[in-house]
Amino acid sequence: MASNKRRSNGKSQKHTSGRLRRWVGRLALLALLGVLALAAYMVWLDVQLRERLDSRQYQLPARVFARPLILQEGMVMRPDELESEFAALNYNKVANVEEPGQWQRDGMEYLVWRRDFIHADKREAAAKVQFRLRNDELTLLRDESGGRLKEFRLDAAPIGTLLGGGDDRNPVRINEIPPLLGATLIAVEDQDFVHHFGVSPRGIARAMVANFKAGSVVQGGSTITQQLVKNIFFDHKPSLRRKFNEALMAILMEVHYDKAYILQEYINEVWLGQQGSRAIYGFGLASEFYFQKPLSQLEPHQIALLVGLVKGASYYNPWRNPKRALERRNIVLDVMLEQGLINQEQHGRLIKKPLEVVSAGATAQNPYPAFTERLLEELRPYYSVEELRTAGLRIYTSLSPSVQDLAEKSVSQGVAQLEKDRGIQQDSLQAATVILENHTGNVLAMVGDRRPHYPGFNRALEARRQIGSLVKPAIYLTALERPHQYNLGTLIDDAPIREVTEDGQVWMPSNYGNRSHGLVPLYVALANSYNLATARLGLDLGIENVRQTMRRLGVQANLPRVPSLFLGTAELTPFEVAGMYQTLANGGEHVEPRTLLAVSDADGNQVQRFRSKTSRGVEEVPVYLLRYGLEQVMREGTAKSAYRRLPNSVPFAGKTGTTNDYRDSWFAGFSPGVTAVVWLGRDDNQRTSLTGATGALSVWTDIMRKLPHRHGRIQTPRGVEWKPLNDKGEYMDPSHCEGGRELPISDESRLQTDPRCQSRGWFRNWFDRDDDSKKVAPREEMTPGWGIDPEQQRREELQRQRERERQLREQLEQEQWQDEQSEPPEYRDEPQSLPQSEVERLRRLEESGRIQEERYREEERRAEEERRLLEQRMLREEALRREEEQRRENDRRQGAPVEDAQPWPPQENDQWP
Repeated sequence: MASNKRRSNGKSQKHTSGRLRRWVGRLALLALLGVLALAAYMVWLDVQLRERLDSRQYQLPARVFARPLILQEGMVMRPDELESEFAALNYNKVANVEEPGQWQRDGMEYLVWRRDFIHADKREAAAKVQFRLRNDELTLLRDESGGRLKEFRLDAAPIGTLLGGGDDRNPVRINEIPPLLGATLIAVEDQDFVHHFGVSPRGIARAMVANFKAGSVVQGGSTITQQLVKNIFFDHKPSLRRKFNEALMAILMEVHYDKAYILQEYINEVWLGQQGSRAIYGFGLASEFYFQKPLSQLEPHQIALLVGLVKGASYYNPWRNPKRALERRNIVLDVMLEQGLINQEQHGRLIKKPLEVVSAGATAQNPYPAFTERLLEELRPYYSVEELRTAGLRIYTSLSPSVQDLAEKSVSQGVAQLEKDRGIQQDSLQAATVILENHTGNVLAMVGDRRPHYPGFNRALEARRQIGSLVKPAIYLTALERPHQYNLGTLIDDAPIREVTEDGQVWMPSNYGNRSHGLVPLYVALANSYNLATARLGLDLGIENVRQTMRRLGVQANLPRVPSLFLGTAELTPFEVAGMYQTLANGGEHVEPRTLLAVSDADGNQVQRFRSKTSRGVEEVPVYLLRYGLEQVMREGTAKSAYRRLPNSVPFAGKTGTTNDYRDSWFAGFSPGVTAVVWLGRDDNQRTSLTGATGALSVWTDIMRKLPHRHGRIQTPRGVEWKPLNDKGEYMDPSHCEGGRELPISDESRLQTDPRCQSRGWFRNWFDRDDDSKKVAPREEMTPGWGIDPEQQRREELQRQRERERQLREQLEQEQWQDEQSEPPEYRDEPQSLPQSEVERLRRLEESGRIQEERYREEERRAEEERRLLEQRMLREEALRREEEQRRENDRRQGAPVEDAQPWPPQENDQWP
């Protein structure tokens, strides 16, 4: 029995051990298979990880920059305008400049420390500049060492991104990351970052203990590497599978990439805010989003806030939850103190600071919607939507932040004030304005809504409204281009008109107030905006001629072929009106308005520049004459109220415009440097009760009075003389009479002389003979102009002088004969002789005639010399013109368009797509 039991026990033990060995073998096999499967899975994950990271490119929307302010010796600059530019750049005013992005002021002495910036032509390092403002003029421009500078360019202010929505970031490299940011991030998020291999067991254990004590999840155990993997590869839904994959990929990431690269990618990848559909990723963009500063310029308490947002950007949103955000920031400051990143004194000072985030509106992705819409129109022929959304292009524009800010405030406040003062329904008026730089055509500012940041209907570009009297300068310009028929003093009949159109309709315009003014000088009709005089002038000139003038001024819109065109029934946008008036302000040279200056890639390379397109639409002389008339609009006409607030020494010119039933209020005008157009009206096209003078002019004046301007008169071009004219448009020769109004007159104009200035009787002429040789010849005689034959003019004047002498002799002989007839008969037969006084008078008369003839001969010689020099100059100009035509012909034969054949300067290579 016992032996049997021992046999059975041995068998059972063998069976049990065999079964155990089988299970161990199976488990080992399973473990091996698991290891192999895990290894295979990790290989697959490793392939996925490296493919994604090695080929990874951020999809970055195009970033838009304003034009940089270029400080130049002698430039006009007001302190408030300069400080507005600093505000747009988010430069801080300090007592002592210590770092880039700061400026200080001592009286009128300025010291500015420019930030490093990549411009379209080159990268410019951070540098200091000092200068003085004296009487609104910049002087003593010097570098840090005191050397004189001709100019100094500041960095350009970022003004948003294009075609936003989706993920947005501004990636930074490891050498651009402030050391304090990296150290604070590690101290708060992953203190074992430097030592672990992607997963931190100690961190997991610490989190488990904290969560157990709190009874809820209050702390995570994920490392920075794990968080980066999650942000790149996974969504944020919690699951065990995601955590498992996260850990494996974190280990693999640590194998292939160093800690610096992992920290850099984490800083660029972490989500830190939301703006509508736009997600703010990375500290580089968050720095601009919350503080409008580059990352390198952040102060410790600002770094603490951004690091605090990593835990929950929505929960700690500093605009919606400022108290919560402040508490979180202070917790981070406490950690920074514990880790020795700041000292006790810094901690005490920083914890008292407010959040210092910018206003929520300042962080808009597209803060200038009207301007941006025009910019997209100019970009569309060269770049696809996909490129603008993902290629990270840098777009350099013409926008002036200070001028844009001024325009926005003037429009918003001006419209509200007009509604209040005029009893207009609140929020019923709308507005638009466009401001251009005259000589470049650059759009400095554009506002398309009384709420400038509202991205809705852009009235500056899209609102086509009748322009009213803004069309009148085109009519008067057409007349002044005919100097033999019209000048500024030409009389025009401001009387009722009845015109029957081709379709049988009767057109009977009327003046404001239904009053006519009879014969008025041309410049008076323009200054006072007389409809009847303008309509009559337009009919005399012809509709088609006026339309062609508008085309040459840059207007491409549809222009009706009806007489009412003369009173402004053409419908234009404010942007189109600005282009038309900019041509007048620029002396007749049309420069197509533009917002786009250059485009480069994300690193500032592969720059493409966009040249301005210019054309000479109108000659300089008639434009100058018209400018005088538009200046009189401001001085004594419909816009004279503006000079109550404008500097009298600046030659402003412009025109008011009002449409039927007061639906539209316009004003378009310019100074020597800037053109601005303002429109006011209602979207439903109902009555506003505003004329151009009572509505748009007030907003325009508010804008222009705050801009810097050059003082002094506009230089008179060659071919124009200033001459006194009477109220009938007749020339009042200063050598024979006084009075009249000095007006600019083309040399080609033939003026009739006031009869009072031609012949004044023999008695006064005789006494004037003594001083004839001492008098200066009239301006008309001294300066022969185009179309006048000086020699013929001198001959005619000499002939008139001799005729006057002959008449005087005959008159003297007649008087002597009458004296003889009145003597007694007994004395008639005695020989008579002329009195001594009469003999002396005749001698003096002959001497005067001889001197006068010598003077005219000298004038003839001078005129001949002038004509010879003029012919030589014309021959030289003709030769140059022929050379230019030959060069253009050669360009055509080579296949290059004429306007694009000019080579770029070396620093401005033409690389258009």
